[in-house]
Amino acid sequence: MSDLHQHQQRKLSRRLFFKQTVGLGAVAGFGALLAACGGDAIPPTATRPAASTAPAASAAASAAPATGASAAPAASAAASAAPSTAASAAPAATAGSAGAAGTATRAATATGGAATTAAAAPIAATAPFKAPASFSGKLLVWGIVSFTSTGDALLGQQMQDWGKANKVEVEYVALPGSDYDQKVTAAVETGALPDVVMLGGTNTIYYAGQNRLADLTDVYNSIKDTGGGMYQSILPNVQVADKIYAIPMQADLSVLYARLDLCEKATGKRQAPTTLDEMDAIMRKVNEPPKQFGFGLTLGRTPDGDGNIQSIIFNDGGTLVDKDGNPAINNEGTISALTRVQGWWKDKLIPPDSPAWDDSSNNKSYQSRQSAFVLNPASIFAFLEQNDKELLANTAQVAFPKGKAGSFSGAGTWAWGVFANSKNVDAGKAMIQNIMQPDKLQAVYEKVGGRWYPVYKELSSAKWWKDRPYFDEFPKLLDTARPAWYPAVATPKLLSQLSAAGQRRIYSEMVQDVVVNNKSPQDAAKAAQDKMVQAFAEIK
Repeated sequence: MSDLHQHQQRKLSRRLFFKQTVGLGAVAGFGALLAACGGDAIPPTATRPAASTAPAASAAASAAPATGASAAPAASAAASAAPSTAASAAPAATAGSAGAAGTATRAATATGGAATTAAAAPIAATAPFKAPASFSGKLLVWGIVSFTSTGDALLGQQMQDWGKANKVEVEYVALPGSDYDQKVTAAVETGALPDVVMLGGTNTIYYAGQNRLADLTDVYNSIKDTGGGMYQSILPNVQVADKIYAIPMQADLSVLYARLDLCEKATGKRQAPTTLDEMDAIMRKVNEPPKQFGFGLTLGRTPDGDGNIQSIIFNDGGTLVDKDGNPAINNEGTISALTRVQGWWKDKLIPPDSPAWDDSSNNKSYQSRQSAFVLNPASIFAFLEQNDKELLANTAQVAFPKGKAGSFSGAGTWAWGVFANSKNVDAGKAMIQNIMQPDKLQAVYEKVGGRWYPVYKELSSAKWWKDRPYFDEFPKLLDTARPAWYPAVATPKLLSQLSAAGQRRIYSEMVQDVVVNNKSPQDAAKAAQDKMVQAFAEIK
């Protein structure tokens, strides 16, 4: 029996499922129709004729999301929900990301410590997928809103164009990222599943570990050499053993957004800080509460809250686990990171409502000029290019500043999976294969305004990206991605354990212990360690 299958026997109780879902939902309720890392709410998105709807819900009211509910996802918004019915081989709980909320890998800059690449294991030489001669029936596809209604519409139109050419009725439903995980979880719980689903973080590994996803290795092998090949560092998010269970459709990086005009005001130099100490000094010089704050750090119990503190922990030399995969968050790097955050909070360098923020709040804080710095994926760039070119001209999009150990940017992916119980698996595979063609992906990337970065290396050299030097560092960061489970080796059990910790928001709760409950960094780190030990122990 494989390692993966050895961990398919544990089932989460219904009580634990609802405990986790309600806990996450309470945070998602703040700013109801806004989603992870998004800016303003986006008009409802549905790309099928008006007569259609999202799947009917069963007894659980939230089992099937309403068609076209809108808002925007966190880079890692999807790494945090656990179905109650299934055995666990859960995703890495880097649900935090990127912001770096919830991404599964982190990229090390050349200037901060060793650059460790998260290389994927060899992939089975399965014959490339060859679509059947004909199809029929329907496909329901769930995805996360892309931050622009035009981007969602184009993606849905591409799916429908394939469907019309192949006599398949395709419905694409773009859903808000703030509670996307809970909706997928509830759908799994009730059986009201889509055929094709967008998965973030390492949720692919989670659901593959429950035998819920179709093997897409054949689809991957049919496109793996397209566009110069995919960035290999994102494959660990979708790979179990030598099989691929979802096809990455974008590369996700979290970076520091820095107000260059304020940096110049503080230092005389129009450049972003390269160390956390430099950033600290700038923050203190430009801080003017309540009008303007140094750092729009997300302190809410959200994916961004998890990811923001993880980034500071990693840069200060901390880890979530040790080399053997045991909980190890109670370390000097974590204590250093918490000490920084507690000092910033006490000195009023962080907006006072940050503990109640959702994953769109840091976007708003930067876009409204409330914060000099925020850590976030490229959704802010997309908003500024479309709505505030003056602020964009005063903005740098750079690697998160070095701490005591280096600089580590969050990296991950959103990927297309097919549920194994779909009545139309081959149609789902063929549609994914079709929309993954480089020209179609690049068209969507441009509509999304840079929020989704190419998975294919050659697309990074496309004119649209070259005309925007804000993205020049992205290929290097992707090529040097480090996994969040560093320094351990990923196993299905470890990913399950990290997911269990992430589902409980242990990392953002730890931060709230020092800023809301006024615990010492040492006590907060110890409490988080105890919670991780308990969460890990439940995965047998």
